[in-house]
Amino acid sequence: MFMTPKKIITLGIKLTDEHKKRLTSFGELKELESPTSVEDFLSKTKNAHVIYSNGDYLLESLPKLKNVFVTYPYVELGVFNSEELEKNGVFVANSSGGNRDSIMEWVMYMTLSLFRKFRDKVRATENISFELQESLQGKKVLIVGHGSIGSQIGVLCKAFGMEVAFFERGDNLLLSSKNSDLVINSLNCNSTSKNLLNEQFFMNLKNGCYYITFVRPWTYDIDGLIDSIDAGIVAGAAIDCDPESFGDTKNKFYQKAISNPKILVTPHIAFSTKQASANGREIAIQNIESFFASKPQNVLKKK
Repeated sequence: MFMTPKKIITLGIKLTDEHKKRLTSFGELKELESPTSVEDFLSKTKNAHVIYSNGDYLLESLPKLKNVFVTYPYVELGVFNSEELEKNGVFVANSSGGNRDSIMEWVMYMTLSLFRKFRDKVRATENISFELQESLQGKKVLIVGHGSIGSQIGVLCKAFGMEVAFFERGDNLLLSSKNSDLVINSLNCNSTSKNLLNEQFFMNLKNGCYYITFVRPWTYDIDGLIDSIDAGIVAGAAIDCDPESFGDTKNKFYQKAISNPKILVTPHIAFSTKQASANGREIAIQNIESFFASKPQNVLKKK
């Protein structure tokens, strides 16, 4: 894609000694603090051939970059047009699969929480009236998004005895989801996924269906979901509030989600394990190494 890069800039990334050694073997390495604005991002990365970013101001800066390979230590960045970026010699690689196991664990916890309602029974201090809840065995789950994470979530759901189906591009979404007991949103952000799960989708689900999402609200209509819950169609939901800052419970989106008592909401924590962090950082380094070897990996194609 380019001549062999000689200048690598990291932004807000804490490198291990091993990672420093691997990067400096290719050329000059500059470790800089996280940018405070788009202007600061562009200033700090001037003349860089490789940018390893923590994500701060990255999405907004992409259209202003030229002739650079960019990587970051997580999966989703947001919506951009990779074809337009490539015209400027800009290629973006993510750390695909780095947080997969952690996301899958969050999804299965929420699946059990919705169907079995364990959460309110843990450390109970008062007598509990006898109620029969729903087993996962035999439940029909539709996974919307058949990528690295969605595919493996399907494996776990099958292990619990669930009937798994995937929504594929070109399928009739309303027909595919109509008889589902659970819908799991695993969509990436691109032009075709914008508001794909809209109010009509949520109102079309069968009564008692549950909904789980760990992806960005670009792909679904939170108001449509809440309206469906209020109408007695969707029985409950679980939402991890990506892309809000980790732990932020004050933003408008989190407040809207938590306002409905039937939504289990977490403040962008589904990915948050030591293993996922280490995986993402290692994959980002591997992306740079592959780029230097003229065999780029994990380069995103979006529009």
